Amino acid sequence: MLLPLSAVIITVNQEKKIAKTIEALKTLTDDIVVVDSGSKDATRTVAAALGARVFERPWPGYSEQKNFGNDQAKYDWILSVDDDEVVSDELAKSIRAAFASEPKTDAFNLPFRTVFAGKLIRFGGWNPEAHIRIFNKKNIHWNTDAVHEGLTIRPEHSVQKLSGYVYHYTVDTLEQFAQKTDRYSTLFAEKGIKAGKKANFIKIYLSPAFRFLVEYVVKLGFLDGYYGWFIAKENARYTYLKYKKLGEG
Repeated sequence: MLLPLSAVIITVNQEKKIAKTIEALKTLTDDIVVVDSGSKDATRTVAAALGARVFERPWPGYSEQKNFGNDQAKYDWILSVDDDEVVSDELAKSIRAAFASEPKTDAFNLPFRTVFAGKLIRFGGWNPEAHIRIFNKKNIHWNTDAVHEGLTIRPEHSVQKLSGYVYHYTVDTLEQFAQKTDRYSTLFAEKGIKAGKKANFIKIYLSPAFRFLVEYVVKLGFLDGYYGWFIAKENARYTYLKYKKLGEG
């Protein structure tokens, strides 16, 4: 059963993963919108061959790109996924049940699991993880945050949690994750500097240590072995870098 629901994906250079993302979505909807920001590989070709409506657009930022995709969608209800995320069969079943009749809620919260360099991560700071990814574009849209885009959920909006998972097939190598740490910490600092913010000693030096302790020990990241240690260490390094780049007041 296909639903009155449009899937919107923003893409760049993801020819190896985008097919799996789209194939899972095709079991739910006949409207898959891909907004590509200048891929140098075959991402757009693969997406179009699988039936997606593909738009090429220069990169303006996460929120603006996603909102553009929503504007192209045929339906008011949007399922927003990234180009390295796959809806599980269990989640697809839960979505179908939620749309068996007109939804009485404003948005749906979807549980996530991360596959990191080929390993399913079960513990640590990324678990449990859930994000609101299904919403009605008439009432909700993406904000303008340059670093971590979010939806304009208001207190009066009702949100229902579904069962199953979106599997996030994140970086393929540890080096890629370290590069993301450097990139996102710079984006955070640039945003803070524009807002006139500064960091202090606690933020720069104690917050990273606290984050590592929580993710690796309290949230049992050590049970994921070497990968659990690496993720906790790298998330702590991100915390250090973003405040160090922001600068002490």
